Amino acid sequence: MSISHYLKQIGRGSKGASNLNRDDAQTLMSQVLSRAVTDLEIGAFCMAMRIKGETSDELAGFYDAVKPLLPALSFNQPVLLLPSYNGARKTHLMTPLLAKWMSELGYLVLVHGTHEDLQRTGSEQVFSAMGWPVISHRNELESILTLHKFAYCPLEIMSPELSHLLSVRQVIGVRNSGHILAKLINPVITESFQISNYTHPAYPVIIEEFFNLHPANVVSMRGHEGEPVASPRRLPELSFQMKRADRIWAKEARYDEMPVEYQLDIDAVSTRRLYHSILSEDIASPPTLVWQTETLHEAFSRSLTS
Repeated sequence: MSISHYLKQIGRGSKGASNLNRDDAQTLMSQVLSRAVTDLEIGAFCMAMRIKGETSDELAGFYDAVKPLLPALSFNQPVLLLPSYNGARKTHLMTPLLAKWMSELGYLVLVHGTHEDLQRTGSEQVFSAMGWPVISHRNELESILTLHKFAYCPLEIMSPELSHLLSVRQVIGVRNSGHILAKLINPVITESFQISNYTHPAYPVIIEEFFNLHPANVVSMRGHEGEPVASPRRLPELSFQMKRADRIWAKEARYDEMPVEYQLDIDAVSTRRLYHSILSEDIASPPTLVWQTETLHEAFSRSLTS
């Protein structure tokens, strides 16, 4: 089956292209994910959307296609989902540590992602270095998360179809709509919260509109190095879009000093040493990450009791 008529619509450049409606976006993405079209067409789709940019309706339609391919997970505790798709390039990766802290506050925490850039330290590397659970089979997601309270799941385990779309980057050299979708997925059908982090200034509005179409308990924030965590010096503004509570904003907070311990190497082994020092209280916890943990817990608690 060809998607040439969709490519003709979205592939006329940033000024000449027109947007897809939600139903057409779902149909198009379903064909891309099922690989019912050629690799050339998939590459053309990725480049066309990269140039044009996604609308909230298009993202909603794309997600309509992804949703049936995800596992349907059920738990007796609220789950926090942390998308970890970029890793650390300049400072230590703190997404796994945030996951552990939030699990100690009574949440099940599922970190999901990929490790595309070998020059960066990814969450899977840090989880493995710490001896923390990494999911290796889709059918063990519920049992391992329930047992250990937090875990890392590679995207290829959760959604091999979406993972394949992300891998197109290795051929064409740029990210595509799959990378945006991966940060929005939620396989949990019971009570859950998720963080949606962004770097492009246009995305806060698009993300808000997307979650109006796919309601969820979501926290939007400008990510640090593309990760859903505060930087060592700054906790960005957090926007809470909850299904059972009024919209909440947490203002930006800054911490200007950088302790020497956080200026060391950021590879997985060095990150493990840093985590052990923090968890054993040999050095102070990063203040911005503490603030993020406390702010998330306060807002989630308010939502659960409203």
